[in-house]
Amino acid sequence: MEVTLNIVKSALLGSVAGLTAIAGAHAADLPVKAKAVEYVRVCSAYGAGFYYIPGTDTCLKIDGFARFDTYLNSTGTFNPAISSGTGAGFNGPGAGSAAFPYRDDDDASYLTRVRAVMGMDARTQTDYGTLRSYIRFGMNWESQTGAGSGSGIGMYFERAFIQFAGFTFGYSQSFFDTGISYAYTTLYAGSNQLTSALAYTAQFGNGFSATIALEDAANRITGVQATSAGVFSTTGGLGYSNYQSGQEIPDIVGNIRIDQAWGSAQFSAAAHQVGALTPIGTATGTSFLGQNSDDTWGWALGGAVEIKLPMIAKGDSLYIQANYADGALSYVGLSGTNQGRATGLGRVDLGSSLLTSGGAYYPLSDATWNANTLSYSTTTAWAIQAQYRHFWTPGVRSSVFGGYVDVSVSDNTVGAEDVSLWQVGANTIWSPVKNLDLGLEVLYSKVDGDVPLNNYATNGTGSATALVGGSTDVWSGGFRAQRSF
Repeated sequence: MEVTLNIVKSALLGSVAGLTAIAGAHAADLPVKAKAVEYVRVCSAYGAGFYYIPGTDTCLKIDGFARFDTYLNSTGTFNPAISSGTGAGFNGPGAGSAAFPYRDDDDASYLTRVRAVMGMDARTQTDYGTLRSYIRFGMNWESQTGAGSGSGIGMYFERAFIQFAGFTFGYSQSFFDTGISYAYTTLYAGSNQLTSALAYTAQFGNGFSATIALEDAANRITGVQATSAGVFSTTGGLGYSNYQSGQEIPDIVGNIRIDQAWGSAQFSAAAHQVGALTPIGTATGTSFLGQNSDDTWGWALGGAVEIKLPMIAKGDSLYIQANYADGALSYVGLSGTNQGRATGLGRVDLGSSLLTSGGAYYPLSDATWNANTLSYSTTTAWAIQAQYRHFWTPGVRSSVFGGYVDVSVSDNTVGAEDVSLWQVGANTIWSPVKNLDLGLEVLYSKVDGDVPLNNYATNGTGSATALVGGSTDVWSGGFRAQRSF
């Protein structure tokens, strides 16, 4: 009997131990209570596409595009081959040595570019209003990266700025400009420039605002020309030695603007320092370059208006811009790009010699050396452009555009002549689905002056070949496919 009880007791104890072990194992398998997951939430305060960054009160929007361009008779993206703004288009990637403004059989007839860009817009509400930071950058693949260079990949940088309590710090659209364009090309008539700036904008209500800005002069400096010192060179192209001294004061820019349901209008003004080195030997005691320098102030005025025309079709609009500059040529355009400037206009089709070649070449500068007065004289220019955009259907739109710019140099300057340029063009863009654009554009450009293409060098050294004057024209354009997101 005792043996039987011991056996039963042992069995019970074993069962209890087994149950305890099983219970312990099940307890270990039970899930531990996790912290609540914070999902991405829509931020409606700043419009569509913004989301709260998890764990913060900052709203973020990510956008960008993928783009394919192919363009004809151009030096850059839809920039016609009439400018020194880039070497591509004036010197093929082979062994040729001729550069701007020379065109020969070595030069490419068409170029391609593929660009991928991403933008990030971060905004946070503060006691001082919205704190905003924005960056936009990407990369290019290009079939020709520069004069004498083959294909390659390079970085693309467009914007990076901070806005807070009315202030803007960073790289953005110049506050002299509106940044409005319905064309793929950047028209030569009219200012459309990106630059770094420190600015303050005051909002007065009802769409009225005013801005005062200090903008880096680097992208606005056209240069200072001293042709009488024999600075023209025919090796690798025509150009002048730039006698620009180092920048000391940023450009001072201001605008008054109104934005209403009918459209927008803006009046702008700018002051631009023109610092110049005195050419060697032209002033008493000047024995080396940079020993003497002087400066003066250039200035510019601009006006622009965009008028919405929904009575014709939804999305239709007309844009007009007019500018005048004295010693600040960048403020009337003339570069064909919004991230640089040009120091010359024209194109010369090479003949058996320079003087049997046909075409045009005109140097551009903020000021030119006057050999009679032994001083620099500022260059003046004015420009006007107009653009009209029409929607045939919500998915098909066309634009027509044109502009005229006139440049005048002071009298008695050697190797520099007055020049005018006009352009007219059109494009049609089809959007078969949302955020996909397929477009064609064509542009006609004409460069003209008062003198034929010839050697006008009369400097005392006899070392210069100042091939200046003439007229030329070029048809350019291309195709673009772009998917935005």
